[in-house]
Amino acid sequence: MRLPQYPQLHDTARLREVARLGLDREAPREYLAGMVEEVSGRIGTPFAVLDALLDDSQVFLAGCGPIPAWAGEVGGTPVEWAFCTRLLTGGKPLFIPDTAQDPEHRDNPLVRVEGVRSYIGAPLISTNGHVVGGLCALDVQPRQFAEADLAYLAGMADETVRRIEEHADRAS
Repeated sequence: MRLPQYPQLHDTARLREVARLGLDREAPREYLAGMVEEVSGRIGTPFAVLDALLDDSQVFLAGCGPIPAWAGEVGGTPVEWAFCTRLLTGGKPLFIPDTAQDPEHRDNPLVRVEGVRSYIGAPLISTNGHVVGGLCALDVQPRQFAEADLAYLAGMADETVRRIEEHADRAS
């Protein structure tokens, strides 16, 4: 399914960048596990996820918290369910205080079935300038996030990209 509001999902240069970084395939990424744990603890959410956005799916690169077993087993979700798609258009951190009230996500199965009620995320922007995914924290309660949370998450996203690119350089 195409999401017309996010043509960036199908941008060939962006998808090549995702592939260059090795984010388009399943692989162990222990070097990223501590990032999501730190984000969850610092922001105070039960979940944190690091994802790559492909043209048709959101692939989980690392996660912590009680992520639904089915999502962990398949390693992601359809891209239509990804909260991080919004990061493609602005290239800046953002939050959704109540996903059940958000027109784009209120019917999302992650909201209606799994109970995700708030989201904060920062884009993973490669050194070539492409948004390849997101680093996000999720809660089962509606909530506001502070500007300091957005700034912290942006810094962690930058560090995450540095690690991903370093790892990709060593692998090539």
